[in-house]
Amino acid sequence: MSFAMFLFFYSLGFISYNNYFNNINIELGEMMAKFIMVVGTSSNSGKTVMVSGLCRILANKGYRVAPFKSQNMSLNSRVAKEEGEIAVAQYTQSLAAKIEPSIHFNPILLKPKGNFISQVIVHGKPYRDMDYNEYRKNKDYFLEKIKESIDYLDKNYDYVIMEGAGSCCEINLLEEDIANLKIAEITNGDAILVSDIDRGGVFASLYGTMCLLPNKWRKLIKGFVINKFRGNPDLLKKGFEKIEELTGVPVLGVIPYTEDLVFPEEDSQSIQSRRVFGNIKSPIEVNVIKLSKIANFTDIDALSNDVLIRFIDFEDEITGDILIIPGTRCSTLEMSLMKDYGMDKKIKEYIEKGGIVLGICGGYQLLGKRLVDDDYTEGDVGTIEGLGILNIETFFGNKKAIKKSEGILEIDGKKFKISGYELHEGISLSSEKPLIKLIKGFGNCGDGLDGAIRILDGDKRNKTYIIGTYFHGILDNYQFRNYLINIVRKRKNLELIREDNYKNTFEHNMDKLAKIIEDNLNLKKILDI
Repeated sequence: MSFAMFLFFYSLGFISYNNYFNNINIELGEMMAKFIMVVGTSSNSGKTVMVSGLCRILANKGYRVAPFKSQNMSLNSRVAKEEGEIAVAQYTQSLAAKIEPSIHFNPILLKPKGNFISQVIVHGKPYRDMDYNEYRKNKDYFLEKIKESIDYLDKNYDYVIMEGAGSCCEINLLEEDIANLKIAEITNGDAILVSDIDRGGVFASLYGTMCLLPNKWRKLIKGFVINKFRGNPDLLKKGFEKIEELTGVPVLGVIPYTEDLVFPEEDSQSIQSRRVFGNIKSPIEVNVIKLSKIANFTDIDALSNDVLIRFIDFEDEITGDILIIPGTRCSTLEMSLMKDYGMDKKIKEYIEKGGIVLGICGGYQLLGKRLVDDDYTEGDVGTIEGLGILNIETFFGNKKAIKKSEGILEIDGKKFKISGYELHEGISLSSEKPLIKLIKGFGNCGDGLDGAIRILDGDKRNKTYIIGTYFHGILDNYQFRNYLINIVRKRKNLELIREDNYKNTFEHNMDKLAKIIEDNLNLKKILDI
């Protein structure tokens, strides 16, 4: 996310163009909506969660509120109402605001592909793959697209809660930064500076950030928020007094550290802090392969109430009752790495022992016989043999499918109506039994079918299931999710799951977050700034 963004721009010579943005003139009329920006002293300071909480608070008060992040970098994305792609953080914040997600909430999305090249998504659609020099040449175009989204938000919402990226004062990038206080300046908005006390040095971080900011942006900071505090906030009183004396900026409150609030993550670095999560008491374990370019791994979140989830590396053994091969930004690279580390053989051995495998999007492509990329559109690997578990071939070089999708899923003679979303490059030709008959969507190759399912011989209680689909969000459909988990529960003579145990988790967590913020921050001062 933010650290990756820094490396991307730094490595491509971003700092060589210190005066570029000084030559671009963005003119906006008087703003009708109130724009408030949450910026941070560092990455993972709590900006995303803070924006989500403020959106929920304002929505509960009857305001029409929207989230906004002018430029994001993430491989976790979802499909907005306009059939366009936005980062999962802004999608989640939209749900917090109780509104339908829009491409205008994240007008520029960068999806790293490797070798300092990113796929640039503009208003939800792929613009092109670009290195920095190409990106710079089109920068005025990107800023105009950001301005279009700002205009849209200004006309349609009472409040716009904006999220910054990383640290708002990377002094080598300040003039080029279009994800932080430059956007607050353009929107005539106020900013709140958030710092993570759990990292240590919180007051030094706040003071250092204020000192390093140019005066025109320093004056936009109207309050400090200290996040992830463990203990009695009274212990911080002298620190509050001193930092307010030094900067003239008030401390608006302290957010306590809360471990039981879980929201969708957009940065694969977060996997390191939750290699094992979910229901740690569950007798069912799900393994998820941590692919090198893992994408949309939030697909698995819906399992978290019912099973223990463990991320495994290529060199690890498969120990779970169910194996999930998730999405990836580069299927051919993942297949090459699987062969290098022997994961391909481990998957085949796992299946021979009766394991259950679900491949989603890129993971579905890996299950096939071949991944055909003669033009190297996916990267340096080119065409490569797949796992060969399903009789499908995937061809790259097509236009990216970005769809909200629906269909009828059939498994063991049972049919479930399901919904999800598609974000894939590549079409798959399959001679397997299809998993889903589409009501709407693109599917394998636009022929009204999606995915594949193969059930291998075995006794009734131990049939082996190999399932592949392009449907992200397939596990959000509780009937299919429960059916998959119950296959294992039957094997272990456990009571079957019949309810949607995940349905209210997000809403419960979001309302709890909103209450924590209301109870611990000076909300009136935030809204009055």
